Amino acid sequence: MIKKLCYILSVCLGLLASCQDPAPQIPYNKLPKDDPTESLIEMNKEFAAIEDSLIRAYIDSLSIPFTTTKSGLRYYITNQGEGDSISMTDQVTYRYSVKLLDGSTCDKLTDVVKTENLEHCEIERGYREALSLLKQSGSGVFVMPSFLAYGVIGVPKCIPSWTPIECTITVIEVKRDR
Repeated sequence: MIKKLCYILSVCLGLLASCQDPAPQIPYNKLPKDDPTESLIEMNKEFAAIEDSLIRAYIDSLSIPFTTTKSGLRYYITNQGEGDSISMTDQVTYRYSVKLLDGSTCDKLTDVVKTENLEHCEIERGYREALSLLKQSGSGVFVMPSFLAYGVIGVPKCIPSWTPIECTITVIEVKRDR
């Protein structure tokens, strides 16, 4: 008897609940535009401007005549080197050291020697661009915004995410792909 009473009560409550007016439906094309793209673009521009001002202040403190590329890489060639500039099809052996703009360094990124075929390697975009500005035996100092360096990932226990860096690069050997 109690089971029947509970069943009847459940059905009655269900019927009463279904008698309410449904919420008004809004056509898809009339929904408010909550697209985050514009706000993300604006936020990214603000971040880039802040990072750029930090880099400019750092470079001004060095009193070195850096040149800026279209991408935002700042460079100063300390040794022109010999021969032709490095191309993306060359295999390059180079030595580099990285430090943060506050001067701190990381053993993992100090005096590192690598050999890369620039066309097929997965080095950061800033390194690739920096190497293309050098020649055999050439060297330079490069200041890279975070988006050209280690970006959002950084280097664990070494370079925080979204951190611009200074990198000194010396080309040891260039093998031309002919």
